[in-house]
Amino acid sequence: MKQIIERELPGQVKYKVILRALIVALSLLLVCIMANASPKAVRPFTKDGVINAYLEAVVHGRMNDIDYVIDNDAEFNITLRDNVTKLNKAKMLNYLKSTEDIEQDCTCSTWVVQDIEDGTFTKRALMEYNGFTRTDVITAKFIHNTWKITKVETSFK
Repeated sequence: MKQIIERELPGQVKYKVILRALIVALSLLLVCIMANASPKAVRPFTKDGVINAYLEAVVHGRMNDIDYVIDNDAEFNITLRDNVTKLNKAKMLNYLKSTEDIEQDCTCSTWVVQDIEDGTFTKRALMEYNGFTRTDVITAKFIHNTWKITKVETSFK
């Protein structure tokens, strides 16, 4: 290859060609890296939208946007009789992913518990199954120009 370049191109011209080829290659590599590094654009959610996305995951197994609507520091407290289990976002997402595409056999109703102007919104969701009831008290806060779920308290009767 070196012999072909030396035979075909005079001294300084061959280095310019090689330098241009390297610049083009590095430019293409940089463009590819930047294209993959850009964050996924996600639409901002309303306070009802984040809670609906959470309930879609819990009740219907639909995982659309669930990772985005839950704040990284969210708390999940699950009370069953006298036992309280505390989960963080990662553990809750693992649980929800294990129930993906599973439709719960329940009826779900919701109502607003609290809507404060400081950016705190709390809604109660009642899921009635045959023989027991699950209640989730879901709190969302307005964080970084969008609503995020920050706390869920679940109990069973």
